[in-house]
Amino acid sequence: MKSTLRVLGLLGAALWAIPAWAQEGIVLTGVEASRDKQYGYLGVVMPLSGQRLGQGFVQRYWLDYNAYRYEKQPYQYIDSAATAVEAALGYQGSTARSWWAAYLGANYADTRLSPNDPDNDNLGGQWHARLQFEGETDVAEGWRGNGIVSYLVGDFNYWARLRLQTTLKNQLFIGPELVVQGDLYYDAYQVGMYVGNIPLGQSTALTLKGGLAQSSNESASLYLGAEFFIPF
Repeated sequence: MKSTLRVLGLLGAALWAIPAWAQEGIVLTGVEASRDKQYGYLGVVMPLSGQRLGQGFVQRYWLDYNAYRYEKQPYQYIDSAATAVEAALGYQGSTARSWWAAYLGANYADTRLSPNDPDNDNLGGQWHARLQFEGETDVAEGWRGNGIVSYLVGDFNYWARLRLQTTLKNQLFIGPELVVQGDLYYDAYQVGMYVGNIPLGQSTALTLKGGLAQSSNESASLYLGAEFFIPF
């Protein structure tokens, strides 16, 4: 929990460092924690010159921190913590009923292990290309589906999330979510619920989520998280 709070503080400080030249865009930031895993991120998405969000080419910058524990052999556990930065170009499209986006980026991650595991190929600083696809569309009357798939090329590092949502009378979004993620050394799954579009001020929206998380060879535990959507 202390490490999660430190990440939240770092992300908050970085939020104030968004370049003053940015005239239109979206800040995406959040934290999530369970017994076996902690994650925090700060991202900025802005259109390229002459383009606009939702319909054209965009630039995407991302900073995140990911910590988890894996079992190398019976009763020998390794704590992994990685800080990563990423710059990507993408294209967004939208219609009256749906939207989608695709990104190709360069990702640099610095991974630290305790105790050291020389057999872990992720140790130290490494560059990889990232592919990411995301979108949302109507799936039934009153319900929409939202999905994200992300993959680090050459590293077998994947993350995917599927959400269903309906809109309440007070304009809040609510629904279930399923997350699968992992790499060569661990796999994790999450099943939970989220409440989104919680207004904070004029334009910022908050999403709260929680449920059960399970990592490889471990019992399930509770996870909780918060996400912020901040247009500027």
